[in-house]
Amino acid sequence: LWTRCQLALADKLPLSGDHLKLLGQLFDYLRYIECWADHDAGHWEEHSAVHASSLGPCLAAVKAFKALMKKTGFLAPCKDDTLDVLEAELTKCLMEILPAEVITPAENAKDADSALVFLCYPLQVVDETMGLKIMDRLKICMGEIAMARYRKDSYWCKNYKEQVGDDPTKHFTDEELKERDAMLKEGEEAQWCLFDPIVSAYYGKLYQKSGKQEYLKLQQLFLSRALAAITGDDCEFGPWMCCEAYYLHNDKWVPNDNTPLVWTQIDVKMALHEMKKSLGRKGGPMKRPASAMS
Repeated sequence: LWTRCQLALADKLPLSGDHLKLLGQLFDYLRYIECWADHDAGHWEEHSAVHASSLGPCLAAVKAFKALMKKTGFLAPCKDDTLDVLEAELTKCLMEILPAEVITPAENAKDADSALVFLCYPLQVVDETMGLKIMDRLKICMGEIAMARYRKDSYWCKNYKEQVGDDPTKHFTDEELKERDAMLKEGEEAQWCLFDPIVSAYYGKLYQKSGKQEYLKLQQLFLSRALAAITGDDCEFGPWMCCEAYYLHNDKWVPNDNTPLVWTQIDVKMALHEMKKSLGRKGGPMKRPASAMS
């Protein structure tokens, strides 16, 4: 929904009548199921709960659709108050959960999840104060190479393929997840390459808005981490690949089987895009004098 609205707002793919009708029906559906209280499997398709990372995209879509209706002059093809109800309920629920990912049900509570970075960028459904709280929580997930999706995440834990069997990407029920989680030892969570570039891009947005040098330094730091995670000549899949994640095979961190991953590639591209914008900002970082480069 959000992506379709962005394409229309940017005049890349204007809405047809059928698409407009479908979007309206989908918003009515989200209202009908009370998506703000719906237990889903979240960003990672695991653990039934009310996930902030699921509510954020719904709220972003509502706001984008409202902006699109204003721009085009179209009437939203849904119940008169659907968009307002969705925006109010989703905002209220998000503010009750954030900066955590899950608070309900308590047995699946999660105080930090790297998926929340997408609420900061590109969805931009949180203000700067909440965005920085989310960034602070992500320190819990940071590793030397990249970031855990969340702590105690057993997906692609140490020697994952040997423990799980022929299909490492299989879907797990909640009961099967409990068995998989028992395989994990503390500190052996996979480190995912999806997040550092998005954190970099978000700090870039903050720098471009404020000109604060600390944001630029953090943008540079997380871009450097993202670029350092690109594979080298020793990777079995080849060099210059953007991985999904690194996991422990015996005692060595290696890229998992989903290498290269387009999701990571586009995240890195967005990080580079925002860095280019930061470097071109009026009153931006000062160039080093020629004498310092000799």
